[in-house]
Amino acid sequence: MVESVSALDAHRNGKLLLPPGHTIEHGADVLLLRRVGGSVVAAFNAGRATSAEVEKNAWDDYEQNNRNSA
Repeated sequence: MVESVSALDAHRNGKLLLPPGHTIEHGADVLLLRRVGGSVVAAFNAGRATSAEVEKNAWDDYEQNNRNSA
């Protein structure tokens, strides 16, 4: 069985694989996924979000924005 890693732990350990320009901002109970320019892509529960979930949202957003700007 694959162990799911929390996104906050992965972020703190430098192991959250985000596309270029995407960042994570975290507060007490929330993780904000931001794109270049600072706009929010998604918000997650800091205690429940998995790294896979955050990474998927980030890469989907990156691919969609690159497709639209091409």
